[in-house]
Amino acid sequence: MPIPPRKPLPGQRYGQQPGRRGTSGSNVAGQRRATGGHMPQHMKAMRRTLPPDLLRLIDSDPLFQVMTGDQQWIDPYSGQAVPATQGRVEAARAHLSESGSWRDREPMPRQQLEIVRWRIDLMRLLPVEPRLRIFGKDGRWLNPFNGELVADIVREEGKITSHTITAMARVLCGCPEALSGRLLDSQTLSNKIQALGIGRTDSSAQASNVLSSDMAKARNVQQNMLADMPTIEGYEVAVHFKPHSGVSGDFYEVITMKSGRLLFVIGDVSGHGMQAALVVATALKTLRFLARNTSNCANLLVQFNDEIRPDLLPGQFITVFAAELDPVSGSVSCIRAGHHAAVLVSADGDTIMRKVGKTGMAIGLAAGPIFAGSIHADMIHLQPGDMLVQYTDGLTEAMDSESIEFGELRFYASMLNHLDKGAQGTVDAIAEDVIAHVKGQLDDDLTIFAISMLPKPEDMGGSGEWDQMDAKG
Repeated sequence: MPIPPRKPLPGQRYGQQPGRRGTSGSNVAGQRRATGGHMPQHMKAMRRTLPPDLLRLIDSDPLFQVMTGDQQWIDPYSGQAVPATQGRVEAARAHLSESGSWRDREPMPRQQLEIVRWRIDLMRLLPVEPRLRIFGKDGRWLNPFNGELVADIVREEGKITSHTITAMARVLCGCPEALSGRLLDSQTLSNKIQALGIGRTDSSAQASNVLSSDMAKARNVQQNMLADMPTIEGYEVAVHFKPHSGVSGDFYEVITMKSGRLLFVIGDVSGHGMQAALVVATALKTLRFLARNTSNCANLLVQFNDEIRPDLLPGQFITVFAAELDPVSGSVSCIRAGHHAAVLVSADGDTIMRKVGKTGMAIGLAAGPIFAGSIHADMIHLQPGDMLVQYTDGLTEAMDSESIEFGELRFYASMLNHLDKGAQGTVDAIAEDVIAHVKGQLDDDLTIFAISMLPKPEDMGGSGEWDQMDAKG
């Protein structure tokens, strides 16, 4: 049942509490002044209490479930964006209890709320996402979610204004392809520009150049952010990284933790292109910041999950595999957060190859306690000659022209075939086999990471006694 609206008193603005004008009335502001700036406890309790009908609306009414891409809840009464890092319901209850916006207003229609949502998202994304800024010479806008040209998106003197953003928002709130929040990749949009005949106009050429220029800048920034592989006595660490569209939703990181152990992380952001790359940048900064004061891999991932969730689009997530190495003992604590298992290859062991890592929830899907309860460490001990290999799904899901995936079996065969080349040689050779399978046409990012414990000198052939005899001879 809807909450009956209360009409404002004469001279009172919508949202203004009665008694604010003049000195009469037991208003909240007056009580704050009378108590030295502190709200009495009984007044706090009154403000925290919401009617049962309103609580039911918060829980189940679609008008109360509109969220921006950066996890802000839209107040259906005022259109205000409210951070919802602890969840939509909690944010809505706290905000409505504090603001009282529900007391004297009707909720906005759903379409108007969606326009508000898209305006907020566009204001955030337009400065950093060139795919949203492609216009034809005739003024038509290229919708980057479905590749269709849209008229009546007015720019003032060639500039995107508030009116332009509102017009874009109206289009996107009625675009089914935009519901996922996933833009077409840059290559697909370039093909659309050519197919629609707007690639030959000066305006579109300029937009395409902006797209290429921004992509190049983003690629350089991302490459500079990704870690160099460290030199660790007794180990070889290697990575092969190949983004699909200039910038990547894949990432990797190597961090020395507060405990002195080394943390290796490989991750895959759902989606492609610039938005996924922006999440990667945020993820890398967040991981590095948290690692300064965290000595436990599991705790770091829990904190990382809570920090990164507000930066993900609705339905977006990050799969992560983290390995914490003690270089002295060779022990490695491995955690899977939505990622597939790693592979441990022990050429001289009883088990030549086995999967590593227990199933856990992906980053961004749930709040701290639920996420924390889903992840579990899997401890292994590297022996001389062992190699631990992890990768993103661009490897196994790479398809040839007949839609045949490279798959796990080809991956295992490739890994064993190139194992004698060392960690870097192995990951590079596996990548070459994948690219050969698809004839150079990768349709996803490709990242392969490996760490191997080097054989001890006495295991590499010969003996000290033989060497001395040989030297004398």
